[in-house]
Amino acid sequence: MSPDRPTVEPRLRRRRRLIWATILPAIILLVLAARFLTLPINMGQAQEAHGGDDGAGMVSAADKLHVLNIVERWRAPFVEGTGKSISGDLEGGRADLETALARTGNPQDDCTVRTNLVITISQQSDKAKEDGDAAREKALAEEALKLIEDGPEGCLDGSDDGNAGDAGRKQQEQKDKLEEQTGKGEKQEPKDPDDSKDKKEPGEGTEEKKDPKQKELEDRNQTGQKEADANRREEEGQDKGSDGVDKPW
Repeated sequence: MSPDRPTVEPRLRRRRRLIWATILPAIILLVLAARFLTLPINMGQAQEAHGGDDGAGMVSAADKLHVLNIVERWRAPFVEGTGKSISGDLEGGRADLETALARTGNPQDDCTVRTNLVITISQQSDKAKEDGDAAREKALAEEALKLIEDGPEGCLDGSDDGNAGDAGRKQQEQKDKLEEQTGKGEKQEPKDPDDSKDKKEPGEGTEEKKDPKQKELEDRNQTGQKEADANRREEEGQDKGSDGVDKPW
């Protein structure tokens, strides 16, 4: 050590270390406190932008959320990805939403992110259809369907989607549309209105084969009934001629 350089006493060095050891945690706590205080403000800005379909506003809010994004690390890329998708940047939006999905830690957050990712990929499929690329349209639709199928329990039916059923409803709407695009939807065969005309009730239009003896007996009964009816009408006619009034039954 150079004799011209003043020596630092060990006690002074220890004091400096203690000072820094005290100051650094305080600085970190202050930064975190500022972060937590501004988080609701930034989230409010993001929600307001989302309500107005302001994709650029959502991306701007996400930039602020990225700063010291320690808690809920999925939220910033989720907001940014949604904003990009609303603005028409489907590729960029999908990449951010996939990042957000990988960072979720519970089923409700997973469902929230997954729903917007499904919608984004569904829009990519629609874009491919507009471009005349049927193969890409179907491939993207199948990717989106797979995301829905792999979602956590309670997401699709809305029973535990973290959004009071709204996420599940949107996923179900997309599922119906995507199944139609991929040909996986239930197909019902059209009913032939003429089928009912061709079908006849048992015995209708056809005579059942009967035993000859039974048929002869029925014929005799019918003949006897006709004779009885004729005699009765004749008697009634005679009574009617005597007083001019029909007899009651």
